[in-house]
Amino acid sequence: MSLIHFDNVSFFYPESSVPVFQNLFLDLWPGTTAVLGQNGTGKSTLLLLAAGLVQPTTGTISLLGQDTKTFQDEIHRHRSASFIFQNMEFDTKDCVGDLLHVVLQNGFREQKHEDIIQMSIEVFELEHVLQRKTQDISKGELQRTILAFSLLYGSRVLIMDEPVFAMEPAQKHRVLGFLQEFSALEGTSICYALHELELSQRYSDYAVLLQKHDAPIYGHTSEILTREHLESAYGVPLSFLKQEERFRREALMGKEKNGVMES
Repeated sequence: MSLIHFDNVSFFYPESSVPVFQNLFLDLWPGTTAVLGQNGTGKSTLLLLAAGLVQPTTGTISLLGQDTKTFQDEIHRHRSASFIFQNMEFDTKDCVGDLLHVVLQNGFREQKHEDIIQMSIEVFELEHVLQRKTQDISKGELQRTILAFSLLYGSRVLIMDEPVFAMEPAQKHRVLGFLQEFSALEGTSICYALHELELSQRYSDYAVLLQKHDAPIYGHTSEILTREHLESAYGVPLSFLKQEERFRREALMGKEKNGVMES
């Protein structure tokens, strides 16, 4: 059974006459799925549609077998899927350590054992932020904190838009590797958009490759993220694409060293 089913979906933003998607048929399966494609191909929009946060202009989207238009309220939708936005920021009165307990107790996990909190603290390296508030920690620390919240909350599907962009390289590998293991062990499906090809190839079971002038392609990561498919989708040689990614990583690391973005 597919996890998320797009049935003849078209989507236009109100101010645009050009569709982001037109007559889209797509099935996403349980496991970890990476969404890739050039800027402007609709990665974030696809995720928002999948989570039921925006509705298709025409067609239907089913999340865990339910039409996303029919969720009664946010609580019912959150039981099915949680969404992690890129660049999420929010102020809190409570410290991170207390919030971890609040999220677990108010979420949907059947078993609310405290040991999963300790596991989250260790995996996401949160020991040094437990007594601090979310507005007082760095972007990388906040990303790791939000990921911990999402696992503790217990939605059946986690949908994430660039969930690790502010982390250091070693942390990205550690976090994405853990998410893939967590998905397999817990039966929680995870779908995320990433700009980094290497991470997508290494830590996803499936991949969706969006293309500007053609329908998306979807399947096992090893079958989709090939040289042929990538060069067709991005319109550049694979060597150039990897070089561009390296420049982007170096630029981000430069910002981190200069104090613009810290993990």
